[in-house]
Amino acid sequence: MKVANLPDQTRMELYNHMKKNIRKYYKGLKNGSLKYDFFVKTILSKNPKPNWLSAYPKLENDIEFQNYLIEYIKKEIIRYAQLEKTNHCNHSTCNIENITIRERHELKTILNNHGYALSIPAKFITCTESNYLKEYVLNGTPIPFEWEKILNYIKRTT
Repeated sequence: MKVANLPDQTRMELYNHMKKNIRKYYKGLKNGSLKYDFFVKTILSKNPKPNWLSAYPKLENDIEFQNYLIEYIKKEIIRYAQLEKTNHCNHSTCNIENITIRERHELKTILNNHGYALSIPAKFITCTESNYLKEYVLNGTPIPFEWEKILNYIKRTT
């Protein structure tokens, strides 16, 4: 059965379920220790069965459907790896070390000029966090996923 033949709601449930499991087992899928075909068979045979699989039990043994899922997983792994790479490359010059005194002063100046103040001491902010805060304040660039905590480091002064 083709995925295109499934109702929209069922497809959304399928994709959400697959993405959740891909994120959970991303490391194993990426480095090859978890094979795609085994991963798909495990998802399709897992108990309790997800709603989309309970509604269409024939999908469990459909080879065409399994091949489609394997291709979908490959595309998602490539996409996640590219996101990981671009996120890493944007701030590759910075590591976990705290920012220098000059960078602290620059960050404080930028924040003050735009109506923000730090709510934690600047000596605890890393270089990556500093860059994200600067981009957020100056350009309105959204903070990347899993870095939202740095929004707690600043507060409005006006």
